[in-house]
Amino acid sequence: MAKKPISQVDERLPLGQNLSLGFQHTVIAIIAAIPVPLIVATNTGMSMAQTRFFISAVIFTTGISSLLAALDIIPRTSPKVPMIMGASFAVVPVAIATLKDATSIPVGFQFMAGATMLSGLLCFLAAPFWAKLQRFFPPIVVGTNLMVLGTALLPNTYHWMMDKKAYHLTASVVPKAFYLTLAVFIFHIIISKYLKGKLGNVTILISLIFGTIISIFMGMMDFSSVKSAPWLAANIPFHYGLPKFGLESIITFLIVMVLGMVEVSGTATGIHDIVHKPIDRTQFGKILKTLGIGTFLSGLFNSVQPTSFVPSVGVLDLSKVHSRFPIATAGGMLVLIGFIPKFSALISVIPKPVLGGIGFAIFGVIIGSAVDILKQVNFNGNQNKLIIGLSMGVTMIPATYPNFYAQFPSLIQNIMGSGILSGALTAILLNIFFNFKDLRRAD
Repeated sequence: MAKKPISQVDERLPLGQNLSLGFQHTVIAIIAAIPVPLIVATNTGMSMAQTRFFISAVIFTTGISSLLAALDIIPRTSPKVPMIMGASFAVVPVAIATLKDATSIPVGFQFMAGATMLSGLLCFLAAPFWAKLQRFFPPIVVGTNLMVLGTALLPNTYHWMMDKKAYHLTASVVPKAFYLTLAVFIFHIIISKYLKGKLGNVTILISLIFGTIISIFMGMMDFSSVKSAPWLAANIPFHYGLPKFGLESIITFLIVMVLGMVEVSGTATGIHDIVHKPIDRTQFGKILKTLGIGTFLSGLFNSVQPTSFVPSVGVLDLSKVHSRFPIATAGGMLVLIGFIPKFSALISVIPKPVLGGIGFAIFGVIIGSAVDILKQVNFNGNQNKLIIGLSMGVTMIPATYPNFYAQFPSLIQNIMGSGILSGALTAILLNIFFNFKDLRRAD
């Protein structure tokens, strides 16, 4: 009897090729992981040691989540697909609000841990039923939510450009910081045009290295915290103490979890199409179980909710290598990097204007991905354009007037005061209102 041919997804590659592709995916995953802790740390006034730990924790749990997606480590829970994981940008505003509302950064992390773990548990329990709920999240909702996400995060680029004058809305940019941002910005545009293939997939990393080198010559780098950071340190669960549970943080993190489930479902569908692996209700359930377990473990290690990284889909398509084992290798590399505080310390001291130079690309790609998804939407004879417009309008309120909802209860402030949450909820509710008949037909 002839042996059943091995699917490309399950193909075991030669060691050299596996390591090479694994390293490439590791680089992409780091690009996907580090902006989130850097944004949160900048907005909450974390110390260098806290920022270093946060970056390490995020990289470490990103590796664990990638391993769970590629390998059936926990029986009957893994989709066994090449899906690299990063940190969810949607969690940024709720993490900032939770840390700011707490009496201290460590206490804020305890509340984050509790809310993140509960969110992961909800995701895991909801996994078997998710296929039925997906009709509430068609491309008009997914695309609008991504546009909301990219637009709401874009102001972080401006804060990075302002360096030490960030959040002083009447201040002007320091010329030295502006020139560094501009140099990185122009450099990234040029290499994005001319670099192709593998190098074309890591232009953000190359620009980050370029900007860091330039900043050294400009005297804007302080390596003292890197020198004092240890080479190795263990990531221990509940670094800041046992989790705490607050109603407001739980509700806001649960909303972010639902948005993450929508995002991962869309990315996973694209990955399955590329690798020619069938996706049914059982497979969808495994995707969400993996996300739920990864999120629960992220809370355990004081990290944030993971998500699938959209650019990794493009890497899979370009490389034509669809094996899941390089992703598993990348996951292992990320776990190891998470044990090296010096690496996280080096990331934490990169001057903010360097991040400002690549911020347009990081958040702009999210908006570009939204446009790509919205191309699937029919805009004739319906109110889909209105759904996008109103959602974006609601998103911009807190970006323009940060204290707009200050007179409302704190729960309303945390939800509506986040452009990401308020805009995404607006898109979901408006789609139900305007397209209810289509939702019923999809049942």
